[in-house]
Amino acid sequence: MSLSLSADEYVRHLRRVGLRPTERLVNNILRCGAAAVDPLIDLATSISLLYEEPPVAYAPIHALRLLGELRPLRMVEPLLKSADMELHGISPAREIWQYDVPQMIGRIGAAAVATLWAYVDNPAYSVIEQDGALLALACVTVIDEAMRQPIIAEMHRRLMQSDNRALNAGIVRAIAYLGLADMYGDIMARYRAGAVDQESMSAAVARQMLLTPRTSRIANDAKLSLWERYDRLGPFPEPEDDDFDDNEE
Repeated sequence: MSLSLSADEYVRHLRRVGLRPTERLVNNILRCGAAAVDPLIDLATSISLLYEEPPVAYAPIHALRLLGELRPLRMVEPLLKSADMELHGISPAREIWQYDVPQMIGRIGAAAVATLWAYVDNPAYSVIEQDGALLALACVTVIDEAMRQPIIAEMHRRLMQSDNRALNAGIVRAIAYLGLADMYGDIMARYRAGAVDQESMSAAVARQMLLTPRTSRIANDAKLSLWERYDRLGPFPEPEDDDFDDNEE
Protein backbone atom coordinates (compact mmCIF):
# COMPACT_ATOMS: atom_id res chain seq x y z
CA MET A 1 0.00 0.00 0.00
CA SER A 2 1.37 3.44 -0.88
CA LEU A 3 2.07 6.08 1.73
CA SER A 4 -0.78 8.30 0.50
CA LEU A 5 -3.27 5.42 0.72
CA SER A 6 -2.02 4.61 4.21
CA ALA A 7 -2.55 8.24 5.18
CA ASP A 8 -6.12 8.16 3.83
CA GLU A 9 -6.86 5.02 5.79
CA TYR A 10 -5.44 6.36 9.02
CA VAL A 11 -7.35 9.63 8.70
CA ARG A 12 -10.59 7.74 8.07
CA HIS A 13 -10.16 6.09 11.47
CA LEU A 14 -10.68 9.53 13.05
CA ARG A 15 -14.38 9.25 12.24
CA ARG A 16 -14.90 6.54 14.82
CA VAL A 17 -12.40 7.09 17.63
CA GLY A 18 -14.74 9.08 19.87
CA LEU A 19 -13.57 11.76 22.28
CA ARG A 20 -9.89 11.52 21.40
CA PRO A 21 -7.68 9.45 19.11
CA THR A 22 -5.22 7.00 20.58
CA GLU A 23 -1.54 7.85 20.71
CA ARG A 24 -0.89 5.05 18.24
CA LEU A 25 -3.26 6.47 15.65
CA VAL A 26 -1.89 10.00 16.10
CA ASN A 27 1.67 8.78 15.63
CA ASN A 28 0.71 6.82 12.52
CA ILE A 29 -0.91 9.88 10.95
CA LEU A 30 1.91 12.25 11.86
CA ARG A 31 4.48 9.83 10.47
CA CYS A 32 2.72 10.10 7.11
CA GLY A 33 3.74 13.76 7.05
CA ALA A 34 2.76 15.65 3.90
CA ALA A 35 0.73 12.70 2.63
CA ALA A 36 -1.71 13.17 5.50
CA VAL A 37 -2.29 16.88 4.93
CA ASP A 38 -4.94 16.77 2.19
CA PRO A 39 -7.02 14.02 3.86
CA LEU A 40 -6.82 15.94 7.13
CA ILE A 41 -7.89 19.21 5.47
CA ASP A 42 -10.82 17.44 3.81
CA LEU A 43 -11.98 16.00 7.13
CA ALA A 44 -11.30 19.15 9.17
CA THR A 45 -13.43 21.19 6.76
CA SER A 46 -16.33 18.73 6.68
CA ILE A 47 -18.39 21.12 8.79
CA SER A 48 -21.63 19.18 8.45
CA LEU A 49 -20.09 16.34 10.47
CA LEU A 50 -19.91 18.63 13.51
CA TYR A 51 -23.70 18.38 13.69
CA GLU A 52 -23.81 14.58 13.48
CA GLU A 53 -24.08 12.26 16.46
CA PRO A 54 -20.85 11.19 18.20
CA PRO A 55 -18.37 9.78 17.42
CA VAL A 56 -18.56 11.26 13.90
CA ALA A 57 -19.13 14.78 15.28
CA TYR A 58 -15.65 14.84 16.77
CA ALA A 59 -13.77 13.82 13.61
CA PRO A 60 -13.23 17.36 12.21
CA ILE A 61 -11.84 18.43 15.60
CA HIS A 62 -9.32 15.58 15.60
CA ALA A 63 -8.29 16.37 12.03
CA LEU A 64 -7.96 20.08 12.78
CA ARG A 65 -5.74 19.45 15.78
CA LEU A 66 -3.49 17.12 13.82
CA LEU A 67 -3.12 19.84 11.18
CA GLY A 68 -1.96 22.02 14.05
CA GLU A 69 0.81 19.49 14.65
CA LEU A 70 1.84 19.27 10.97
CA ARG A 71 1.40 23.03 10.36
CA PRO A 72 1.05 23.14 6.55
CA LEU A 73 0.59 26.65 5.17
CA ARG A 74 -2.00 25.48 2.65
CA MET A 75 -4.49 24.76 5.43
CA VAL A 76 -5.05 28.49 6.03
CA GLU A 77 -7.48 29.23 3.19
CA PRO A 78 -9.80 26.21 3.56
CA LEU A 79 -9.98 26.58 7.33
CA LEU A 80 -10.81 30.29 7.26
CA LYS A 81 -13.37 29.72 4.52
CA SER A 82 -14.98 26.88 6.47
CA ALA A 83 -15.18 29.00 9.61
CA ASP A 84 -17.60 31.24 7.68
CA MET A 85 -19.96 28.39 6.83
CA GLU A 86 -23.39 28.55 8.43
CA LEU A 87 -25.30 25.30 8.66
CA HIS A 88 -27.49 24.55 11.64
CA GLY A 89 -26.40 27.18 14.13
CA ILE A 90 -23.99 26.12 16.83
CA SER A 91 -23.29 22.70 18.34
CA PRO A 92 -20.90 21.62 21.10
CA ALA A 93 -18.50 20.18 18.52
CA ARG A 94 -18.75 23.28 16.33
CA GLU A 95 -17.91 25.52 19.31
CA ILE A 96 -14.72 23.57 20.00
CA TRP A 97 -13.79 23.52 16.32
CA GLN A 98 -14.41 27.26 15.94
CA TYR A 99 -12.28 28.02 18.99
CA ASP A 100 -9.42 25.86 17.70
CA VAL A 101 -9.24 27.17 14.12
CA PRO A 102 -7.26 30.40 14.67
CA GLN A 103 -5.02 28.66 17.18
CA MET A 104 -4.14 25.84 14.80
CA ILE A 105 -3.43 28.36 12.04
CA GLY A 106 -1.39 30.45 14.46
CA ARG A 107 0.78 27.44 15.20
CA ILE A 108 2.25 27.80 11.69
CA GLY A 109 4.11 30.81 13.02
CA ALA A 110 5.95 33.40 10.91
CA ALA A 111 5.34 31.53 7.65
CA ALA A 112 1.61 32.34 7.89
CA VAL A 113 1.89 36.06 8.63
CA ALA A 114 1.93 37.42 5.07
CA THR A 115 -1.01 35.21 4.09
CA LEU A 116 -3.03 36.28 7.11
CA TRP A 117 -2.46 40.00 6.55
CA ALA A 118 -3.50 39.47 2.93
CA TYR A 119 -6.84 38.17 4.23
CA VAL A 120 -7.23 41.18 6.50
CA ASP A 121 -6.52 43.60 3.64
CA ASN A 122 -8.71 41.99 0.99
CA PRO A 123 -12.33 43.22 1.06
CA ALA A 124 -13.35 40.20 -1.01
CA TYR A 125 -13.11 38.09 2.12
CA SER A 126 -15.95 38.02 4.62
CA VAL A 127 -15.82 39.71 8.01
CA ILE A 128 -15.69 36.28 9.66
CA GLU A 129 -12.73 35.23 7.52
CA GLN A 130 -10.92 38.48 8.28
CA ASP A 131 -11.73 38.12 11.97
CA GLY A 132 -10.33 34.59 11.95
CA ALA A 133 -7.15 35.83 10.26
CA LEU A 134 -6.71 38.50 12.93
CA LEU A 135 -7.20 35.98 15.74
CA ALA A 136 -4.69 33.67 14.04
CA LEU A 137 -2.20 36.55 13.92
CA ALA A 138 -2.70 37.01 17.65
CA CYS A 139 -1.90 33.33 18.10
CA VAL A 140 1.22 33.63 15.96
CA THR A 141 2.59 36.10 18.51
CA VAL A 142 2.62 33.45 21.24
CA ILE A 143 4.12 30.79 18.95
CA ASP A 144 6.88 32.90 17.40
CA GLU A 145 8.30 35.47 19.80
CA ALA A 146 10.10 37.31 16.99
CA MET A 147 6.73 38.14 15.41
CA ARG A 148 5.09 39.40 18.57
CA GLN A 149 6.03 43.08 18.53
CA PRO A 150 5.68 43.58 14.74
CA ILE A 151 2.18 42.07 14.71
CA ILE A 152 1.00 43.92 17.81
CA ALA A 153 2.37 47.22 16.50
CA GLU A 154 0.63 46.72 13.17
CA MET A 155 -2.68 45.89 14.85
CA HIS A 156 -2.42 49.04 16.95
CA ARG A 157 -1.54 51.19 13.95
CA ARG A 158 -4.48 49.89 11.94
CA LEU A 159 -6.91 50.32 14.82
CA MET A 160 -5.90 53.94 15.35
CA GLN A 161 -6.04 54.83 11.64
CA SER A 162 -8.84 52.72 10.15
CA ASP A 163 -12.45 53.83 9.73
CA ASN A 164 -13.62 50.28 8.99
CA ARG A 165 -15.79 49.63 12.06
CA ALA A 166 -16.23 45.89 11.42
CA LEU A 167 -12.52 45.36 10.85
CA ASN A 168 -11.68 47.43 13.93
CA ALA A 169 -13.92 45.17 16.00
CA GLY A 170 -11.86 42.21 14.82
CA ILE A 171 -8.63 44.01 15.69
CA VAL A 172 -9.94 44.79 19.19
CA ARG A 173 -10.92 41.14 19.65
CA ALA A 174 -7.44 40.01 18.60
CA ILE A 175 -5.79 42.48 20.98
CA ALA A 176 -8.13 41.29 23.73
CA TYR A 177 -7.10 37.67 22.98
CA LEU A 178 -3.63 38.77 23.99
CA GLY A 179 -4.79 40.58 27.13
CA LEU A 180 -2.91 43.76 26.18
CA ALA A 181 -4.22 45.93 29.00
CA ASP A 182 -1.74 48.70 28.16
CA MET A 183 -3.79 49.41 25.03
CA TYR A 184 -7.00 49.86 27.01
CA GLY A 185 -6.99 53.66 26.82
CA ASP A 186 -6.46 53.78 23.05
CA ILE A 187 -9.10 51.12 22.47
CA MET A 188 -11.72 52.89 24.55
CA ALA A 189 -10.91 56.11 22.70
CA ARG A 190 -11.75 54.39 19.42
CA TYR A 191 -15.04 53.22 20.90
CA ARG A 192 -15.88 56.76 21.99
CA ALA A 193 -15.06 57.95 18.48
CA GLY A 194 -17.58 55.45 17.09
CA ALA A 195 -14.85 53.66 15.15
CA VAL A 196 -15.62 50.12 16.43
CA ASP A 197 -18.70 48.05 15.65
CA GLN A 198 -20.20 47.40 19.09
CA GLU A 199 -22.60 44.76 17.80
CA SER A 200 -19.61 42.63 16.84
CA MET A 201 -17.39 43.49 19.82
CA SER A 202 -18.92 45.58 22.57
CA ALA A 203 -16.86 47.92 24.72
CA ALA A 204 -17.98 45.99 27.81
CA VAL A 205 -16.66 42.70 26.46
CA ALA A 206 -13.42 44.33 25.35
CA ARG A 207 -13.00 45.85 28.82
CA GLN A 208 -13.56 42.49 30.52
CA MET A 209 -11.17 40.61 28.26
CA LEU A 210 -8.45 43.24 28.51
CA LEU A 211 -8.60 43.77 32.26
CA THR A 212 -9.73 40.44 33.75
CA PRO A 213 -6.95 37.84 34.00
CA ARG A 214 -9.47 34.99 33.97
CA THR A 215 -10.65 35.88 30.47
CA SER A 216 -7.53 37.45 28.94
CA ARG A 217 -4.64 35.94 27.02
CA ILE A 218 -6.82 33.38 25.25
CA ALA A 219 -4.22 33.23 22.48
CA ASN A 220 -1.87 31.45 24.90
CA ASP A 221 -3.93 28.29 24.35
CA ALA A 222 -2.23 28.02 20.95
CA LYS A 223 0.83 26.76 22.83
CA LEU A 224 -0.97 23.79 24.35
CA SER A 225 0.34 20.41 23.31
CA LEU A 226 -2.06 18.08 21.53
CA TRP A 227 -2.88 16.09 24.66
CA GLU A 228 -3.07 19.17 26.88
CA ARG A 229 -5.66 20.54 24.46
CA TYR A 230 -7.84 17.46 24.86
CA ASP A 231 -7.41 17.50 28.65
CA ARG A 232 -8.31 21.18 29.03
CA LEU A 233 -10.66 21.94 26.15
CA GLY A 234 -12.39 18.66 25.37
CA PRO A 235 -14.43 17.25 23.83
CA PHE A 236 -15.71 15.76 27.07
CA PRO A 237 -18.22 12.93 27.54
CA GLU A 238 -21.90 13.76 27.24
CA PRO A 239 -24.45 11.70 29.18
CA GLU A 240 -25.85 10.28 25.97
CA ASP A 241 -22.46 9.33 24.49
CA ASP A 242 -22.04 5.64 23.80
CA ASP A 243 -18.86 3.67 24.20
CA PHE A 244 -17.02 4.21 20.94
CA ASP A 245 -15.08 1.60 19.05
CA ASP A 246 -11.55 2.93 18.83
CA ASN A 247 -9.90 -0.16 17.39
CA GLU A 248 -7.45 0.65 14.65
CA GLU A 249 -4.99 -1.11 12.45
